[in-house]
Amino acid sequence: MVNKIRKELTPRQERILRAVEAFILERGYPPTVRRLGRLLGIASPSAVFKHLASLEKKGYLRRDRGELQVAGAPSVLAGRIRVPLAGIVPAGSPKEAFETSGEAMDIPDWMLGRKRGNIFCVRVEGKSMIDAYIDDGDNVLLERTNTANSGEMIVGLLEDGSVTLKRLRREDGRTILVPENPAYQAFEVENLRVLGRVIGVLRKY
Repeated sequence: MVNKIRKELTPRQERILRAVEAFILERGYPPTVRRLGRLLGIASPSAVFKHLASLEKKGYLRRDRGELQVAGAPSVLAGRIRVPLAGIVPAGSPKEAFETSGEAMDIPDWMLGRKRGNIFCVRVEGKSMIDAYIDDGDNVLLERTNTANSGEMIVGLLEDGSVTLKRLRREDGRTILVPENPAYQAFEVENLRVLGRVIGVLRKY
């Protein structure tokens, strides 16, 4: 049984706890003992296991049906999953590439299905996708992928290093990014790198 009174952590336990939190935040599921050992440079799985057991006893980790969870954080089995929140992505004129912000959002697991470890979220800036019901300030869920079909909405990295959210259209060997707002113009691109495909939109009124 986990002790609910949290005790002070050693520097090694603090490092392990942060590694577990970061892994779950990025992928949506906990690391195995061996995977965690490789990430931390600890060769002995038994040593990693002992540290995890100590973190459970101190109340920082818990197990839900055998799955390791960070105490106080939403459980996958509780119906919500934490996904990383990347920086702002323009739905207007392309801007410089985003980076992961270190923040996260709790998402209902029914929105993610089995893709839960391969999802990230971006906050939209601009109104070029308004007719696709994506408005300025919305949070958009994306599946990490480097491929997409014509007609899908994507976040793409352009040749100049900028990123944008648009609908992808491929025709006659051309790659075109299409806004969903008549006030904006479609434009042809070369060497497009797809970063993710839109799977959902979250909005707070």
